[in-house]
Amino acid sequence: MRTNGFVAALAGLLVLVSLGGLSSHAQETGRSALTGRVILPPEKSAPATVLIWGAERKPDLETPRSARYPHLPKRTQTDSQGHFTLESLDPAWLYHLVIIAPGCLSKSFVRIDPMSEPLTAQLEAPTPNSDSPNTVLQGRVLDARGQPVPAALIRIQGVTRNGSTMWPADDIDPFSISDSAGNFTVYARTAFTAAEGAVEATGFATALFEGWEPGDTIHTLTLTEGAALKGRLLRAGAPVANAEIRLDNFGTESGSWAWNYSALTDDQGRFLFTNLPPNRSFVLYATMESLGDRGAFSKRPGQIHEVGSTNDMGDLSLKAAFKVEGRIRLTDGKPVPTHSRVDLFRASMVGRQDGLSLTLGPDGAFSFAGVPAEKVAVYLRIPGYEISPQDRLLKSGSATNFTVVSNITGIVIQMQPQNGQ
Repeated sequence: MRTNGFVAALAGLLVLVSLGGLSSHAQETGRSALTGRVILPPEKSAPATVLIWGAERKPDLETPRSARYPHLPKRTQTDSQGHFTLESLDPAWLYHLVIIAPGCLSKSFVRIDPMSEPLTAQLEAPTPNSDSPNTVLQGRVLDARGQPVPAALIRIQGVTRNGSTMWPADDIDPFSISDSAGNFTVYARTAFTAAEGAVEATGFATALFEGWEPGDTIHTLTLTEGAALKGRLLRAGAPVANAEIRLDNFGTESGSWAWNYSALTDDQGRFLFTNLPPNRSFVLYATMESLGDRGAFSKRPGQIHEVGSTNDMGDLSLKAAFKVEGRIRLTDGKPVPTHSRVDLFRASMVGRQDGLSLTLGPDGAFSFAGVPAEKVAVYLRIPGYEISPQDRLLKSGSATNFTVVSNITGIVIQMQPQNGQ
């Protein structure tokens, strides 16, 4: 189904569609490539941008007990004939994408299977609506020398109407793209008084804007190269390769989902981040899934310095990791339903969640390894069941928070049929 708003997206409902068919071809590595064609209005010729921003696991697929979420966002541009290819997609997931082109209305799709037919999408030019003023936002993206930045991605995160700001924004295009002159336009279906969001482009640090009003004013945002951060991850003095290092919780803007960065360590354990927003604090950590049984690296605060600088965090060492094990027990004595899941996440994370996910077997047993010594939360997804009132550890209906200081085993969580089923 086609989506007009961004609310479902940011709420985690992960939206996408099928339009005349979506396609992909399987590759020897077990990955897939999503292919398709974008048709622009007759008077438009700039390339379109195809952006995959989210994914959800195929519900009818037998996936491993733990499967890594795809590395997103991923984007590409169409060629002169409007064709595009997005390589190296995991066929175990359904993908959510948006197609954007300068001077066109964006088009979103939900739950796209990379193993189905090629996608054909036709974009439309906006229709001027003099009866609905305050529905168009105009902007321009420049670099530090005052030169236009083409193909910059604009994300609308919040919109203000009647004195109240909504996050995520609704009834307004979630994305736009700048043209060769750096200009972009955002169209809304309902009048608004202000919008806020983020602008990102290759080779530049992501920048935020707020309080931009609709109308004839062309708002200008200048991008800089940003700053860099580097370091090295070790285990007992030896380099740790292929560990995913993430940066999150940037300063006072820690609630912004625009600023979440990740990088993999090389064979010497080194990692490097470039084009980071300058002069801001952050939290750095290594993901549990990428470390596996090699150890754990807890959240560590740091600071990004001024534009053009590089902050070297030096050698960072892994610490001991622990296990969290237990079982889901249903009060009616039935086996745990198919597609039941247990997720373990670091607690108090603002941006992307770092966690582990397991598909449960009929016995409901779960075991997580590589858990750091810090506060974590366990979330339960058992179709048709809810938390039993007997379990006083659990909060918010489907989650429990606790602090890990050693191995935790023998957890038993009771769940009862939902609504008396």
